[in-house]
Amino acid sequence: MNKEMTNSNFGKWGWSMILYTALLYYFWSGIGSDGLNLYPTAFAAMHGWDSNQLLGFATPAGIIAVFGGILFGRMLMKTGVKKMSGFALIVTGILYAVFGFVNSPVMYLVCLTAFVFVSMAFGLICTAALMGNWFPRKKGIALGWATMGAPICTATFVAIMSALYGMLGISRAHVVMGAVMVVLGIVSFFWVKDYPAEVGAYPDNLPDGAEAYKAQMDEMQSYKSPFTVSRLLKDKDMWLISVGFGMLWMVTVGVVSQFVPRMVSVMAPSIGPEAAQGKALLMLTIAAVVGIAGSYFWGWLDQKIGTKPASAVYSLSYIAALLLLIFAKVEILTYVAIIFVGLGIGGLLNLMPSLVISVYGRKDFAAANALVSPIASLIQKGAFIIMAVALAASGGDYTMPYLIFIGIDVIGLVLLLMVTNECKGTK
Repeated sequence: MNKEMTNSNFGKWGWSMILYTALLYYFWSGIGSDGLNLYPTAFAAMHGWDSNQLLGFATPAGIIAVFGGILFGRMLMKTGVKKMSGFALIVTGILYAVFGFVNSPVMYLVCLTAFVFVSMAFGLICTAALMGNWFPRKKGIALGWATMGAPICTATFVAIMSALYGMLGISRAHVVMGAVMVVLGIVSFFWVKDYPAEVGAYPDNLPDGAEAYKAQMDEMQSYKSPFTVSRLLKDKDMWLISVGFGMLWMVTVGVVSQFVPRMVSVMAPSIGPEAAQGKALLMLTIAAVVGIAGSYFWGWLDQKIGTKPASAVYSLSYIAALLLLIFAKVEILTYVAIIFVGLGIGGLLNLMPSLVISVYGRKDFAAANALVSPIASLIQKGAFIIMAVALAASGGDYTMPYLIFIGIDVIGLVLLLMVTNECKGTK
């Protein structure tokens, strides 16, 4: 492969859009996923509510948010990235600030659902679209850098919010974080450029074919994708990508979300519960740091060998992680498992949009992604149900849920290998 396709020479404007996209991934992951490590316990302690009930609210909130992904995905084709991400950040920031002042479990559920719903616009839809617009040929390596926002969030967001809770209290902490998102939303209208030609840059920062790219951009302003919702629902590849990545995503969520409890269960008998909890949290932080490098690795691998082969390697890496976690009582295997778990944290957010772009092309990406990402997101939410049922059935033994996840991982891999190798979108 041409070295130009695997280098990181994106130009100053290209790097600027990558940084912006990383920030979108950071806030989306933080408020909707990583923050769930804090909200239930903190709000329950402040108001005397049931923390398990509050934790359970994350499931319906997440399911409803999936429909937000579908809605915003269709809207993006009319609004563009800059307008959608800017307005979505402002609205999400306001809702996140209001969330700090809820005074009943019902209002907790309403606010949680509202900001998770709106955040799908900038976190799931705008991120992939902006990278596809700027890097149609170097999408893998560009997403490799941009998706670092997610593991960086895992390593820092909970610590930052915990510190703000301690210094300012829950309500003011949410106002501060909400204000940061509002400011970023306002700045978006001046910072973000939907297409490279708006600032005299080239897609992929490669000047070859500049006239053709300019003509294509002019055409895309009025382009109407033939991939309607009804056509996509009948499209085999849309379902293969959605369900395949949905299953891999489910495995990732199942492993990462229960990594700390698993490590505690292994270490507590020898060093005590409190020490085990601290060590397990440190291990998760290390995994997140590994994930920063992992984001780049998956982007590089995608660009080097192709998205489908890279997705196969990703799937196999989590099978290895699950096997290592099953035998985690052997200390050396525990540390090897941390590497595999960490590598995968930022991988899926890279590979899924990359495969959508490969199959549907730059012009029809937004239309296809409007269904693929929300459906995959819906499927991944089955991780919590599987984990809960399997742990209850096995008496808290993690072997059963991990074996189930290995089976799901294999099915997801087979589905992705069945995806077409041709671009079926408008060339």
